Amino acid sequence: MIPALPSHLLFRAAILALGALPAVPRALDSSAHRTAVAEAPGIVAGSYVAVLANGEKLPWTTQVPAVEGLAHWARLDLAVLRLSADGRYTLSYRYAQEVVDTRAPLRMPPARDELSVGRYSGKGKKLTFVPKIIAGRPERTVTADVVGDDISLDKTVLVGNKPFRVRLLFRRDPSLW
Repeated sequence: MIPALPSHLLFRAAILALGALPAVPRALDSSAHRTAVAEAPGIVAGSYVAVLANGEKLPWTTQVPAVEGLAHWARLDLAVLRLSADGRYTLSYRYAQEVVDTRAPLRMPPARDELSVGRYSGKGKKLTFVPKIIAGRPERTVTADVVGDDISLDKTVLVGNKPFRVRLLFRRDPSLW
């Protein structure tokens, strides 16, 4: 049996591999709630689904070498960012992670679900996310760029003790709550 990688080493790996939901063309988005999000042009309150991770379609899988013969493996199946007009956000994601023996066939670990909630604000083409403080976890603020109607979020996660950058692209999906 291969031991599971502790969550704190990969920032819950959810940001590493994202699964896409079918996108609804914006032209069909007549029912969209058009409340501007915290003064960020192009962004409206609603649900945004991750469609790309480091430029690749979802689900996205990655392996980062660890020690001889082992690698940190992660897959993100889905990430949904919900922005409320009152400045609250919810980020939910489904992912799997494992430390794997690179010389053995990969057995798919079970998926996990995670949730992050907090406040966000926007200024110009930037959004700033401040998660709710949880005892025992370091405070972390994440800044994202508004690119047209999309949200591009760079997240640096620790793989072991080395930083690894993941760029996520979220696209509005009016079919979600």
